[in-house]
Amino acid sequence: MDKSNDTVTSTENVVKNVLPITDNNTGKVLIQTVSTSKTYLYTSYIISSSKGQNVVVDPTEMPQKSIVDIKPVAICSTHAHPDHTDIDYLKTYQVPKILYEKGKIYTRDFRIYSIPSSHSDDNVTEDSGNVIIVFEVDGLRIAHMGDIGQNSLTREQVLQLGNIDIAFMQFENSYSDMTLENEKGFRIIEQLNPRIIIPTHYFDSTIPVLEIKYGQIKEYNNYLSISKEELPSTKLNVFRVLNNHIY
Repeated sequence: MDKSNDTVTSTENVVKNVLPITDNNTGKVLIQTVSTSKTYLYTSYIISSSKGQNVVVDPTEMPQKSIVDIKPVAICSTHAHPDHTDIDYLKTYQVPKILYEKGKIYTRDFRIYSIPSSHSDDNVTEDSGNVIIVFEVDGLRIAHMGDIGQNSLTREQVLQLGNIDIAFMQFENSYSDMTLENEKGFRIIEQLNPRIIIPTHYFDSTIPVLEIKYGQIKEYNNYLSISKEELPSTKLNVFRVLNNHIY
């Protein structure tokens, strides 16, 4: 049999990138996961104003600019640990930055300021190298609590934080001596009392505990778009913003 004309055809499945949204046209504030890390999926976020300005907070193993250009107008880090600060990424953009110190940034759409905190105890000092960062945008007040390891917030921190609508908060982190058993994370978030909690450091086993304490968790794939008018009427609602990006 002459097989010279036989044709073998193979089809490969091509996996397409799933990238963060760089141009926000939702008309609302957009909150997105962004890290490429497979270990720390939920420490890094892009916060976008309704008019399209982007801010990056706690960049961790960030996608290269050639893959996705986020075009941030500011970059902020709560502390210098590599699961919250990507040094190479910080060098990529010459924009205003708050890097684990007390500071303020004003852009067209954002008012950003930081508050000294402590990573592992109650010793809060101006030069601790650990801060909480607050973002005011489109009527929302958003706080990234970083790896705060205090037993509770100080009175001064509570006053400086004010009424927070959305808080990124850790609940289990051995480096901050924060566990479900010692309940440090619960005490802090209940002092803060935001409308929405977006958990950062936690395990799968943390999820049912959060649901017992704060009710059913809502999940969002890669991003949450929200306006002031759409905030829950009650406090302490847990929203998981998943990280299913493909770079």
